[in-house]
Amino acid sequence: MELKEILNKIHRTLEAKENRTIKRPDMAKRVGVSERTYVDYLRGKINPLAMKALLNLLNELDDDEIIKIIRMWEKVENE
Repeated sequence: MELKEILNKIHRTLEAKENRTIKRPDMAKRVGVSERTYVDYLRGKINPLAMKALLNLLNELDDDEIIKIIRMWEKVENE
């Protein structure tokens, strides 16, 4: 699965979870990039190396370990 497919799946999953359409500018803001950059991600024009590296690292962990790390990140971001 390509990175653009993963990002599209995450976008659609968040829309379903929040029961609303999330516009690309709003999703770009969540990601911390410009709308143009986010659209380029979705189209596969650019593949952020750091995002790929993080996914590769997470792939080495068990589900419980991934959840623990994500929750730690969430805590830091919300402080």
